[in-house]
Amino acid sequence: MKFSNSTRTSFFTILIITILTMGIGGYSAVHTQSAEIREVNASLEFVAQAAIENPRQSVGAALFAIEQLTLNITLTLLTSEGQETLVNESSLNYQGAPPLENVQRATSKPIKISGENPYQLRSVKTPGGDFILIARSVSEIDSHFNSNIASLAFFTLIADSLAALLLLIYFRRVNRRDQVASLSRMQEFLGDASHELRTPLTVIKGYVEMLSKKQLVAESDQERAFSRVGSEIIRMENLIQDLLLLAELGESGSRDIEKIDVSEILLAHGTDFTTLNPQRRVTLEIDSDIDIAASRDYLSRFIQNALTNIMRHTKPEDSVQITCKKSGKFVRIAIEDSGPGLPDGAYRDDIRSLNRFDTSRSRENGGSGLGMSIMSAVIEKLNGRFSLRKSDLGGLAIVVDLPLAKD
Repeated sequence: MKFSNSTRTSFFTILIITILTMGIGGYSAVHTQSAEIREVNASLEFVAQAAIENPRQSVGAALFAIEQLTLNITLTLLTSEGQETLVNESSLNYQGAPPLENVQRATSKPIKISGENPYQLRSVKTPGGDFILIARSVSEIDSHFNSNIASLAFFTLIADSLAALLLLIYFRRVNRRDQVASLSRMQEFLGDASHELRTPLTVIKGYVEMLSKKQLVAESDQERAFSRVGSEIIRMENLIQDLLLLAELGESGSRDIEKIDVSEILLAHGTDFTTLNPQRRVTLEIDSDIDIAASRDYLSRFIQNALTNIMRHTKPEDSVQITCKKSGKFVRIAIEDSGPGLPDGAYRDDIRSLNRFDTSRSRENGGSGLGMSIMSAVIEKLNGRFSLRKSDLGGLAIVVDLPLAKD
């Protein structure tokens, strides 16, 4: 199951907020609880030391220490026979001595006795083998900790909800802006396409009307009319095919992506181009064994379009250079010529899939004027970068960066 970029971004943003909020808040709650427990343990140790330092009157010394600091501590005497006497009572709902094992463990340091009425316990063993039990309730501390955790969870929920709402508003605005931009580009594109279709239709309609009314009597005029009608029909076919290809490239789905050797494909097309254009000087500088993850069909369409553009818009004797080399995590493909190139404003890196350039040239040779748009759309589909630059040969350089296949 695939998720959109906005969904993944929202998920990780909320996850980070949750981790930070729970981490900082949880640390604060635990730190506060630990500080309160340390304070309780310190009071227990104070009473225990008083008993230890006065072994002959250990119970009295412990009771005196409690009264001296007005401590909320329960003090009992547990005999070796298991009988327990309550010496001092506190707010703790004391239910009697815990198991002897816990009493013995508490002789070295305070330990927590869990239950319905949790408390910290410190014990002191007297010379006669009895135990003085010193206990202080921690139920209020536990209650504060649970309350802090609940408040933290509620605050985190509010923070996550607010973040989700803000992200929803943000992505809606971004999507709306993208939709407006896409609609604007599409309207511009449809306007150009309808204009291009209207022109050959007007020519065809005019000549057909003249032929039907027998206004062209001379055989040479009729041949010229049929020739013009045929060329305009071919031009319309090319335009419609290119429009269909752009529509296909704009769909959410894509062709099968596979690991392919771009060097092999580029060399095959370059060799065919050299064979079919013997009058040109064609230079192939293609490194071998360069693999990318792409659609073989899409990549072939890009190469075919680039070479077809050269054949359409340059002189038969103009030189061509095809380069393919690794560049970091990408393979850089450059297809250059020594032709007239493009207007200065067309050389840039931000080529959109609906850009159009010099439409007058397409009218001269029957093209649709959408060759660059098709190439840009193909490279965008392959997650690459497409740019137009001035070639060192004097004409146009089509430069493409495609990500290398992962091993």
